[in-house]
Parts: sequence; C-alpha cells; structure tokens
Amino acid sequence: MLPSGIGEIWTLRDDGLVEVWHDRSVEAAALEQPLVPLRKFSIATELQAARRVASQRTMVLLYQRELWFAGSRSIWVYDTHTSADTAMSATSNGPLSTRPDQPLMVAHLSLTAHDAPITCIASNVPYLDEVRIDSRGYVFSGTDAGHIIAWKASDYERWRTIDMSNGEPEVRITSLVCVSDRWLWVGFASGRIAILDIGPDPHPTAAQCPLTLGLQDGASGAAQRRDTMWIVAKEWMAAESAVASLHVDWSPLLADRQRVQVASAHANGSVYYWDGSLTVDCQYNELRRRTPDFAHMRDITVQINSWNIDSIKPEVLEKTREDQHFLRSWLGALGGQHMPDIIVIGLQEVVDLESKKMTAKSLWKNTTSKSKPKAKAGSKPAADISKRYGLWRSALEKALSRGTTFSTAYRAVECQNMVGLFICVFARDDIYRSVREVDVSHVKTGMGGLHGNKGGIGIRLVFEDTSFCFVNAHLAAGESVRNNMARIEHCAAIVKNLSFKRPMPEYQSLAANGLAGQQHLPSQNSSRQTVSPTADLANLTLDAYVDGGDGQRFLDHAVCFFSGDLNFRLGLSRQQAERYLDINDLDTLLQFDQLLPMITLGAQPKSLSSQPSSSSNLRSESSTPIVAPNRVSTAATPYEDSVSTLHNQTRSSQSSSAYSSGDEDDGESLASIGSAGFALRTFREMPILFRPTYKYDPGTDTYDTSEKRRVPAWCDRVLFRGGSGQLQVRHQHGNIDAQQQVWHERFGDYDLQGQTSPLIYQRLETRQSDHRPIVAAFRVKVKTIDREARRMASVDVRRRADAKTLPGMVFFAKILWLSRYTASTSRASELLAATGGDLPSAINSLLSSPREAKLC
Repeated sequence: MLPSGIGEIWTLRDDGLVEVWHDRSVEAAALEQPLVPLRKFSIATELQAARRVASQRTMVLLYQRELWFAGSRSIWVYDTHTSADTAMSATSNGPLSTRPDQPLMVAHLSLTAHDAPITCIASNVPYLDEVRIDSRGYVFSGTDAGHIIAWKASDYERWRTIDMSNGEPEVRITSLVCVSDRWLWVGFASGRIAILDIGPDPHPTAAQCPLTLGLQDGASGAAQRRDTMWIVAKEWMAAESAVASLHVDWSPLLADRQRVQVASAHANGSVYYWDGSLTVDCQYNELRRRTPDFAHMRDITVQINSWNIDSIKPEVLEKTREDQHFLRSWLGALGGQHMPDIIVIGLQEVVDLESKKMTAKSLWKNTTSKSKPKAKAGSKPAADISKRYGLWRSALEKALSRGTTFSTAYRAVECQNMVGLFICVFARDDIYRSVREVDVSHVKTGMGGLHGNKGGIGIRLVFEDTSFCFVNAHLAAGESVRNNMARIEHCAAIVKNLSFKRPMPEYQSLAANGLAGQQHLPSQNSSRQTVSPTADLANLTLDAYVDGGDGQRFLDHAVCFFSGDLNFRLGLSRQQAERYLDINDLDTLLQFDQLLPMITLGAQPKSLSSQPSSSSNLRSESSTPIVAPNRVSTAATPYEDSVSTLHNQTRSSQSSSAYSSGDEDDGESLASIGSAGFALRTFREMPILFRPTYKYDPGTDTYDTSEKRRVPAWCDRVLFRGGSGQLQVRHQHGNIDAQQQVWHERFGDYDLQGQTSPLIYQRLETRQSDHRPIVAAFRVKVKTIDREARRMASVDVRRRADAKTLPGMVFFAKILWLSRYTASTSRASELLAATGGDLPSAINSLLSSPREAKLC
C-alpha cells in the first residue's frame, strides 16, 4: 500500500496489478458501498522479473505520476499518466477512470554484478518543491549487503553508493523512509535504526522543511561547500528484531503533539514510535554550544606509562644497580617538580605468555572462575598469577608514595589484570576525591575471543565533569600481512566490546522556578524507560560525555587513550631497516610503519613494492558515509503517547574493520584500509622521535639476533583522542580529518572539554626486557559545571526551541497535508501563505477552485 498525493492510495497485487483508490474509500465501506478503484494498470511482466512478493515495500511515487518499482536487481520507472501505446497528455482533464491501463516505461535501471539485491526503496522528493528537485531529489534503494544506492530523481542517474555496513559482514538493510528532504531513516535486519544526513540545502527556499535545518546547523560556507558529504548522524538498537518497515507521519503536529512521528514495525510484531523531529538532539546540541556560559575550564596533566616487561618481577630492577631507580625515572619523566594529576601505568606480559605451563594456569583460572565462582581463592595456579600482579602493584605504590618520586603522594583509583595485562590508575592525593564513576571492562581477543593472552582492559572515570577512558592493550604478534589484519581485527573488537555501566544520572529541574518539572523523570527500576525532552536535557551526567554518548562505550568519553604493546610492525626487511637505523633516519623508517597510515586520513601503508593509488572522487560508485564521532547507539527508548522524544542515550562504537580473510587479497585489502576502515581512525599519536622499542636481546642494546631476526619496530605506542577541540590540534599539524571537520562544521560543538595538547613522548632505557618502556604526557582541558547556571541555560534553550522551531514544523505539516489535494507542494505552500497559515481557510480556497476541488 502506497499513499500518494491528490488524495489517492496505490496498491500492488500479487499478479502485478496496480490499483489506485480514493483515500476516502473507507467511508464507502462504512456505508456498505462497493469499493471500485479509480484506475488500474499492470506491471505483471516486471513483477515476475523482479522475483519478489508484492507485500514488500518496493514502490515509490514521485510528482504524483511517476512510479518507481524496485525488483531484486532492477528498478522500473513508469509515467502512469501516459500510455505505453498512445502518448496522452499528462494534463488531460478527463475523468480518472479513463487513464491508460498500460503505463509508459520511461527508464529501466539495472544494478551491477557487484551489487547485492534491492530490499527496499524510498525518496525525499515529496518534501521538495519543483525548484529543488533537480539538485536534491533522490530515490534511495537499500540492499542485502548494507548498501544504499542513491539515484537522481530528475534524470535517473546513479549518483552514489553508500556503505552502511561499517565493515561488518551480513548487514542487511530492510527498510527506508525519508522524514524530510535531509534525513533518511534506515532500518536493519539486526533491529538497528540509523539516521543518514545527506547535508543541508545550500539554496533554501521559503517552503523548505524545517527539519532540513538539522541539529542547529552553523551557516558556514565551508559546510555548504561540503553538502555532498553524507553523515550517519544517529544510530541505535531499536529492538532485538528486524525492522520490517518504517513509516513517517507529520500529522501529530496538527494535533498539538509537537512531534513528527516515525513508527518502526518489527518482524516480531512489535511497533515502536520515535520522535522524528529529534527534539532532544536539537536542544541538547544547542545546550552544548552554550557550555562556556556555565562551565569553568582548566588544564590538568595526564601521564601514560606503558611497558612490556617480558614477565620479569619488580625485584629484578631492585637488584640491578643501574635499574634501582628506574621506576622513579619512568614515573617521574616530567621531572620531580612537575607532578601529573593522573598517572596510568599499563604493563604487558606480566606472566610468561610463551610458557605453556603459565598459559595453562591462566586458562585454568579463567575456566574455574566461570564454572566454580565460589572456588577457594588460595588454589595454587590462581595464587601464583595473583601474586605476580600484587608484587607489581606494591612496587608502583611504593614508587608513588610521598617523597619517593614526587613530593606528594598518589592513591590508586583502580587496578585490574587479565592474564598478562595489568593496568593501574593513580590520582594525586589532593584531587583523588574529584574522581568518580569508576568502572572496568575486559575484552579478550586471543584464540578467537576465548583467551585473555591478547586483548584489552579499559578503565572509565569522571574527573570533575569530564570523562576519561584508559585502555591497556596487547594485540596479535607477528610480521605477516595476516598478523597485521589480526591486529586490526583486535582493535575493532576492543573498541566495539568495551562496555561500562551507565553512570547514575544527576537530574536538574528545568521548571522556571526550579521546584517542579520532575514528573517525567524515568524510573531507575523500570525495564522500559520513557524519557521526556525535559528529563534528557535535565540529565547533567551526560555533559561529561561527547557526541550523544552516555559512558557505556569506549568512544563516549571526552578523552580516550589506547596504549600498550600494539605490535604493529614495519613493512620492510631486517636488512633494509638496519640500513636506516645505522644512519638514524627515523623519518624514512616511519614511512613503513603499519599503524601511522591508518590514523592519518588518506595515507596508504608504504612498502617497497607499493604503487601510487588514484584518488577517489565524491561520486565514486562505492563510498563510506561519514560516521559522526560517537553517534552509534545500542539503546534507545520509544515514546508513548504522553512523551514526545527519541531517547538520546547513545552508546558509541566505531568498530569498522574492513578486512578480507582471503589469502589472495590480503595485500590489496590491507592497502585499501587506509584510515576509513580502522577502529582507531580518529585517534592521534605524537611524533615519534625515538628508536624502535622492539625487539632487543634481553640484557643488551642489540636488536634480535635469534634465528627469527625480527625487524625492529615501534610496537609500544600511546594513541589519544580528545574532545571537539581535537579538530583544531589536527589542523595545526596539517593533518585534518575531513570527516570530523564536516561533522563539526555542520553540527557545531563549543564544548572544549577533552582538548588535548601533547607534552612529551619518549622511551626510557632498561635492558631487563625485550621491549623498551615508553611514557607520554598530555595537558588535558577539563570542565567544572556551575549547576545553577547550567539549569538556567537549559530552561532558556527549551523555551527558545519551542518558540522558534515548533511553529515552522507545524506550518510544514500543514503544507504536507494540504499537498495531498493540490497539484504540488508549492501550490499548497501558496494557499497557506495567502491565508496566514490557517488550514481551514486554505481548504476553503482550494474548494473554491473547480479544477482543484475535484481532487479533494
């Protein structure tokens, strides 16, 4: 069933018969009158070729006459006002029942051999007037492979293919609907829903849909010049069932419900209703713009220490004269007079991962902890491993005690371990009480995710009103291309699977007097929360996180660090590497590093046999949408009749890992990853000015002389990602991430929390391990919120949004309703403008025209 303009509903039968009904036929049924279609025609031949059942949503009607019908691998376009045999006038004044039975096919669009079958189709043309259709009118077709093919509605040209799979296999798009000319809602077989933003209109008109303005757009010329870049603005898990169909309804705005309603119908029979106007997102984004008005910013120092210790005990350092003071030198790398506020120490290989005996112990500990949660803690295998972590914690606490490394003491915020990984977070004693919301997450990536010999540990905390997440990781070893693909996969798994508890909300009353307005707050014990715009805007806890996140995912946090033995290698031979090391030509050697190209936009991993690659253009047949930083959500709540919001508790995940598992394409797949398919693509690294940290013969300064003669490499790394101010730092270094720049130009963000400035990045010298330890320090901007000033700003944002946005949305809802009975959207806009926006008066004007009245 397909609603259309001019008061019609179109249906497609299993035999290919398309019937056009007057949308008031229900009244005839109530009077027990026979239902007779206004006209009908057949597309039986195309339906048979399409190989699909008619119940699937595969039709879209444009211009009130042009029907697009999608099959599995083709799209047929018909002029339903013109006969295939006789060219009839499209402006015929004859009765509708005399229109032709066989429509004229005006285009047949076919997919390529690389395209997956089409599953659904939608268009934004109904939201456009005639002036803007040529530039912004599209028909979108979703496919079984998670792609969206965009066709130009004006000339049937295939405009581009957007990959919505995010590098994940078996992603199937099951439904599409356009909520405005800018916002395309996408439903997936997994139950996810995403909102694709195709960009603002560079040439808006008076009748423009108010949702085209997006989430409080800036009007910068740069953003308008990039209007061809499409962004995934929001994404969440709607239900644990496929999204069978999506439907949009603007009419609730005419009933004082103050929302555009989007319904998602799922395969399990459930139906959810969402706020298509993105009320909370718009208001919350505007509130973030006002952060300087209610938050005080200051700088703190964060230090990250990382070392693969090759299973040595701390007593080894104490017994060696040259290493007796090593821990103090390593932890005090900034100098004793400069005391970091937060120190994070990450160790790898605390136990011998190459020892079969130790590996068996760790596996035994993991198995018994699951099957026998109440087993005796003193069992020997578990005790041996735990003792090793205890020794290192004691050594670190001793080194950070008052008067040892620094004049003040540090207190442990959290210490965690997993097989060979160990991470401790310390805060200076005078700021320790400012740390809250501490939580931990472990991700195993060894043996296909079953074993913790490889993986990562994440620690989340909030300092004052800014969130941090620290990850200590140990990724797959090895120098082959396949080993590097495994490392990329491990990064994706860690970023995707780190999961933290949702922080406790801190609500503010947004009533003008500050004493009321709490009636819509969600119950913490309710399994199904319904959250009003007031409640979400009032949740001050969310201000500590970025881009719609709520602290449950790694990339929700304003400041993220990813460090450890990442094991990325150099793409050249041992002999060639030694040649550059002999002359200390580190800059050239770094050009062969496997990691740097993936955190540098547009760069390709260099090898001695690599060839220059051609640049892609905006109209490439295969492109990836710009995923807005941290806009991915796995939990959202639909509203009920009394609530008018889309739950904006997003959970972030940028976990694309576009790799190939086939041997024949490994080299090409690796080269094609660049930064687009890497889970840490939004991270940066300070310039590396030190020699490779791996692999040394223990006890010497000589790189590996064993039979394997491993190529020296910078395996030990510290990557970081700051808040919105991060963009400015990237620009200063000449390394602009265009995807992030478009996002911030289009949506804006004036919250400078998390802005990160590098201080030091260096390695230290000790011969006790086959790795050299490293240390990095940063100056990070954190915020402290004035609670009352923030409450007043929230009240003002809500008041201004109601006064500014809602009238425009109501007016456009009237245009859409009236356009069902007029020749075009422009005509409906003219009628409403002439009557001052009064819908009954516009209807009377419409009925006074004999030619238009017969369409009603």
